[in-house]
Amino acid sequence: MKRNMAYKIQVIYASLFILIIASTVLISYISGTQRLEREVVRSNLQMLNQINKRMESTLAEIDRAIIQMLQTGDAAFFFNNPRSGSPEYLIRLDGIQSQISGLKRSYPAIQSVYLYSLDNDMVLSDELYNPISEETDTNWIGAFYKMSFYYKWTINPLFKEKKADRHTVTLIRFYPMAEKPEARKGVIAVNLPETVLSDMFSDLQFGSSGNVLVVNEEGIILSDADKSRIGRNIAEYKLGGQVLSEQDNGFFRHKNDKASEWVFYSSSSYTGWKLVYVVSQGQMSGLFLAIRNILLVLAGAMALLSVGSVVLVNRTWFSPMERFINKVESLFNKREGEATGSARSLRPDFNRLEGTIRDMLSGYSDAVRHLQESKPALKLQIVFDIVTGQRTRYDLAKSYLDHIGLELYAGHYIVMIAELDNKALLEKMSDLNLYLYAVCNVAEELMRERGEALKGGAVQINEYQVVILASFRDGDVAANTELAGSFAQLLLDAVQTYIKRSLSIGIGVYRHRFADIKDSYRAAQECIHYKLVAGPGTVITGDDMSVLDGASLMELFDLADQLQEAVWQIHADKVAELLAAIFALAAQSRFTDKVMVQFALQLIYRTGKKVAEPALMERLQSGHAEIEGRLTQAGSLADMREYLLGLMGHMMEALVEKRNSRTKSDELVARIVAYISLNYGNSGLSLNLLSEEFAVSSNHLSKIFKMSTGINFVDYVIAVRMQEAQKLLLASQANVNRIAEQVGYTNVTSFMRSFKKFAGMTPSEYRQAERL
Repeated sequence: MKRNMAYKIQVIYASLFILIIASTVLISYISGTQRLEREVVRSNLQMLNQINKRMESTLAEIDRAIIQMLQTGDAAFFFNNPRSGSPEYLIRLDGIQSQISGLKRSYPAIQSVYLYSLDNDMVLSDELYNPISEETDTNWIGAFYKMSFYYKWTINPLFKEKKADRHTVTLIRFYPMAEKPEARKGVIAVNLPETVLSDMFSDLQFGSSGNVLVVNEEGIILSDADKSRIGRNIAEYKLGGQVLSEQDNGFFRHKNDKASEWVFYSSSSYTGWKLVYVVSQGQMSGLFLAIRNILLVLAGAMALLSVGSVVLVNRTWFSPMERFINKVESLFNKREGEATGSARSLRPDFNRLEGTIRDMLSGYSDAVRHLQESKPALKLQIVFDIVTGQRTRYDLAKSYLDHIGLELYAGHYIVMIAELDNKALLEKMSDLNLYLYAVCNVAEELMRERGEALKGGAVQINEYQVVILASFRDGDVAANTELAGSFAQLLLDAVQTYIKRSLSIGIGVYRHRFADIKDSYRAAQECIHYKLVAGPGTVITGDDMSVLDGASLMELFDLADQLQEAVWQIHADKVAELLAAIFALAAQSRFTDKVMVQFALQLIYRTGKKVAEPALMERLQSGHAEIEGRLTQAGSLADMREYLLGLMGHMMEALVEKRNSRTKSDELVARIVAYISLNYGNSGLSLNLLSEEFAVSSNHLSKIFKMSTGINFVDYVIAVRMQEAQKLLLASQANVNRIAEQVGYTNVTSFMRSFKKFAGMTPSEYRQAERL
């Protein structure tokens, strides 16, 4: 009978252990796969963003090189002058063609570069210079010339006179770069092979499967491993509509005819393109098989271990304990005196039993204490999962909410984000987390004071912000929105009174369903980004935000152009007046903090390029992080405006120094030009000779000569000699050898080659043609 009892107890304990192990393995598998899934999503999005940034960097670098070329004197000459056969015109055209060739050598990805000038109605490339009437493939000019954008990356303006890949990516820019369509004088097109984009996708885990593509704002596929899809609209595919509707970066799941798919996407603010990465559920599930197999092996091993442990414990502890209890029972059945003596002799065994029980209770108390200490971290994780859309079902989240002591109604939610003001001061504080912890406590205490009408909680989500999740008993949208606003204002006042700190609070939109809390959180984030315009210590709602209309945008660009011109003219009062007008319009248009910082950076760098002082531009580029940090930490638009005014002052000082230096340089170049006009017949005329003559380094002389005349020294000397050679050919009967010596050539072959390149014909042909 007793053996049957022991056997039953073994079976019960073994079954209990196996049940616990199975439950643990199941929970671990579910939580592990969920965690792995989040990690896979995060890593894929990070990789997608890195590829997008790499793509942006490659295209932006080529764009910058094109901008630098458009700012040269040769480019300005081509776009601003009518067609001519003069030597100077041909030299300048040769200069811009040389620049295009150099650009293609520096950037092998560039397939071709084409310039079109409205004034001379010509198309120019490194190998082509034809009137537009002779060009057979010029539809790209009309297609883009009157567009309102300033630049655009697009696809497939191909050119028939030159072999090209069937699929290309094209940059369209205009000259001048910041003019409206009616004031433009030309357009430039830069072609790259589409493989420049597709070659960047090999880093993706499943990128070899042909599931990565690039689409533009209209949904046109620009790059794909399947080249037959390029040029088609992604809306033709089932996932296309949702891809086009998504913004920024993220992912979603899509159900096609065969199986589920994961679609990751990353948007580019520079090109406006969207990089899309499609992974099948089968590919994703393969990552989880290893976890399942490992857990099954561990579960089997733990089940065997638990059964063995039960048997071992029964033999070493339970059976002796059973014998001990039987002995105690037999002793108590004896006489009282004998029983007393026996009990006294057994007291040490009872003491050990008491110690064992005390240790068990102590371990249980420690476990309870550790569980209580982990609640804040668990609360942060659960609330963050809810507001970011990781937890979308109230019934599944309810047990966790009860465990961390967070009360929420099953519907009617608004998310608020509270952010401490004055980041520049906060970065110097070591106890910032204590202030945010206090803000959370104050917010939750104010919620409790509202009684049953309002329930929720608050957690710190980063070094400056607290997220407040509020739920309402009733579904009256207007009343709940008003209640959230009054609560936010009470929180502002309480924090200012008791914690002595200023807050700004962004209030998200009202949402009825638990699964839509993430929408309210995103809206609250958008609201808090308007803090710079709204000012510190304010409550910001969606009604406080507005969209910048086209007229205001054009006015803002016009003011920015006027600001650059005022700096160029060194008009300090006008600069201050224009900055005030720009920031007033920005405040009226309610730019977000990030947009305002980026706009201020554009003002700084565009004005710096206008000044065109290399040392100043080098300081601006090397100090980019510091400048962006100062703008980000600005507490108000007034602080940002004052900082920009100081930078513009430094630019005007640099411009004054540059012009003083330029005047001296122009005087020196004028003397050098006069010297060349008298000594062009000297075959030894060179930069080194002039540097000794005028006591200046040859590198500096070359630089200031090009800057002053718009043409390099060698080309200028050749042009002077060729012009004099033309005069001698017409004014005398001297042979070519004699004329070559007179204009400074010791090698008649070199003279003939230079003359033909300059005049388009040999000296003899020129003499005959001109005389006829």
